[in-house]
Amino acid sequence: MKCRLFLAGMLLWAGSVSAGEVEPMLLRSFGQDNAALIYVFTSASCPHCAFFHDQIMPLLKKEFVQTGRAQIKVVDMPYDARAFQAMQLARCMDETVYARFMDQVYANQAVWGYGQNPETVLKAYAVDAGMSQEASDVCLADKALTARIKEQRDNLADLYRVRGMPTTVVVADGKSASFAGTETKEILDGIAKMLGAQK
Repeated sequence: MKCRLFLAGMLLWAGSVSAGEVEPMLLRSFGQDNAALIYVFTSASCPHCAFFHDQIMPLLKKEFVQTGRAQIKVVDMPYDARAFQAMQLARCMDETVYARFMDQVYANQAVWGYGQNPETVLKAYAVDAGMSQEASDVCLADKALTARIKEQRDNLADLYRVRGMPTTVVVADGKSASFAGTETKEILDGIAKMLGAQK
């Protein structure tokens, strides 16, 4: 499993952006559409991303989404076949099923990430979360969806110069700042600083 990690909490890059031009399909989103954006680049097979999902994402939702200050968009960054299967299934789910499925995926990385028949295991998680077996089969067979995920992954990673997961990018007033890793305080403080600079 791949999970390249930069120095935790390190500010990677800041600059002007035009993100709307490279989103060929909807990302998984949380929050109000007119709020500032927080992109979370993550891979299902990344252990550091599992920590981010469990420990940091809830804080981002509490501090910035629930207060209306920002909207989170999850950018799927799978770079191995197993992670791609997990994240493609996640794209086909409604919000309730998605949450339960991703909790299982991140909590059981060692099972499906290193074990036999990962597709069977992942589809079992999807069914357990509430997705039908038929729907999971159709989802994984959707080559057009696979192509769109790859395009989106590559375009957004290039736009924000993302080279490892997890990476958090905050976009406000046409400017962005990028933080790699799982250093919670640096990420939260960095986002708060960017949002505090909004006019």
